[in-house]
Amino acid sequence: MSTEEVVVNKDSESKFGSDISVVDVINMMLTFWWFIVIFAIFVGGATYTYFKVSSIPEYKSTARIYVNTEGQQTSTDVNASAIAGAANLLPTYIDVLSSKQFLGKVSDDLDNRYSISEIKDMLSLEGVTDTNIISISVKNADAHVSYLVCSSIVNNAPAEISRVFGGGSTKLTEYPEEAKRPEEMHTMRNAAIGLIIGAVIAMLIIFLVNLFDTRVKSKDELIAKYNLPIIGEIPSLD
Repeated sequence: MSTEEVVVNKDSESKFGSDISVVDVINMMLTFWWFIVIFAIFVGGATYTYFKVSSIPEYKSTARIYVNTEGQQTSTDVNASAIAGAANLLPTYIDVLSSKQFLGKVSDDLDNRYSISEIKDMLSLEGVTDTNIISISVKNADAHVSYLVCSSIVNNAPAEISRVFGGGSTKLTEYPEEAKRPEEMHTMRNAAIGLIIGAVIAMLIIFLVNLFDTRVKSKDELIAKYNLPIIGEIPSLD
């Protein structure tokens, strides 16, 4: 094969004409490590700034109620039959306490200072696994507001449960309190996630740029590709 033939092949194929090895990928990343670091810091910093500036501190008030819908039940103690049916009944309890009708009563109880939609946005209801207990959480930028709304919900819940299920009983197992500190906003955690995402995006950019770069950058690539000796090189005129 003449030198001229090698030059023609050089223009039409690159080292990526064949399979890319893990070593090739690692070498790419090591060569452009500075780009990965800079891009990761940029994305991580932007993420931190966004959450730091846009996030509003919120205060959470929580409570827990135990619900028993057996009409003949006179005691508020937890019993085996109630626990056995908890998995099926909890979603029903939660649906009742998040309904517009119930939240309307809570709104009325608070002199309509907060609309049904506003209360719903503050409220979070979760069933405690394998129990008849509902965890109630209310978040708001004002600690006193979250406390008032949570208190109103637990005060009105017994009558609503009794009305819907035709009897039954409820027991407050955790009383709401006014939060002293706002909820953690996880700004640093979000920044760390942004840092990782930035590094991944940078590596993907490096990989794609190198994948579509068809230039041969050294004689070593030609030797590796064709397994032929190089008898001469023309230096770059630049």
